[in-house]
Amino acid sequence: MEMDEDPDTLPAQEQGNIIITKYEQGHGAGAAMDMRHEQVDIGKYTNHLGIVHETELPPVSALEVKQRCKESKCTNKWRKMLADQETGTHGCDLLLQRVNEGIPLAVQGRAWSLLLDTDKVKSQNPGNYKVMKEKGKRSSRITHRIKLDVSSTLQNHMTFIQRSGVNQQELCDIVVAYSAYNPEVGYHRDLSHITAILLLYLPEEDAFWALTQLLASERHSLQVFYSPNTAQLGRLLSHQEQVLHKSFLKIMRYLGKEGLCIEGSMLTSLLRCFLDGKSFGLTPRLWDVFILEGEWVLTAMVHTSFKIHRKRLMKLSWSTVWEFQERLSQSWALEDNAVLRNLQTSMKELTRKHWDLPPSG
Repeated sequence: MEMDEDPDTLPAQEQGNIIITKYEQGHGAGAAMDMRHEQVDIGKYTNHLGIVHETELPPVSALEVKQRCKESKCTNKWRKMLADQETGTHGCDLLLQRVNEGIPLAVQGRAWSLLLDTDKVKSQNPGNYKVMKEKGKRSSRITHRIKLDVSSTLQNHMTFIQRSGVNQQELCDIVVAYSAYNPEVGYHRDLSHITAILLLYLPEEDAFWALTQLLASERHSLQVFYSPNTAQLGRLLSHQEQVLHKSFLKIMRYLGKEGLCIEGSMLTSLLRCFLDGKSFGLTPRLWDVFILEGEWVLTAMVHTSFKIHRKRLMKLSWSTVWEFQERLSQSWALEDNAVLRNLQTSMKELTRKHWDLPPSG
């Protein structure tokens, strides 16, 4: 009797081939599906954002019904505005104002595509995604890591709850293709999280080109966090440190006296706000602002965080710094709208003082 080979006991090349084959065959080929919610009405456990909770949710409240009616009206306005944007009828001011108020879920993908110009990039590269996907599958360099990363990415979201399902397969295909498309970056675990969030709102190939724009476009430049060339990241961190010294001199002096240089690690912790589904109501709204405004929003986020947590920062010590950064990546200790209001205030302050971007050079 033939026994299935365990991929973990095989060389990397064979591991990669088996993992890719499983995702291509999908759930119908006998891949195990996560059964945690299969015997219940999963809708009772799932909120309007698609997050599946461990316990049954209470009935929809009157306030939630009112909020959803309001979002439905906003959706209609957004559809008209996006149609006008695509034809060049409206300028950017109205788009900026409405993005700051939040993009309705029903049009999030369309808005992100417009802001990232994915249709243009895709039309300039016909068939290239398919080529990169096939090229990536021939490489053993990263495929042996996909099994763990993809299966644990946004696993509490309805889109990815089915193991080796269609959506996990698409996620697998995109990150494999990107590793071939941009060998300088290759594959990083964060990329599976970024891609998963894009796939919530965009078709597979559109999500791939959106990923390329987020990493490589001049406005967003997320590649600096994953590239072996650290010069640009160093420039960003240096600028961020200067902004914090100018804005929060007392806090920075205290942290220096305590021997705590947390600015760089704080930025890394705040990146988790874009990736972590634990505060998923805030996650897509932060992406809305980042996709619209670009890389400098990250400096504004650190500025906002210092402002929100100034009292805790003045009491920070070596024994509490790790816990503080861990909590920071999960929640900003404020309601989502309050976080966005504080972020907008910081962005306006940095722009007014010309601290939004690092000096050229």
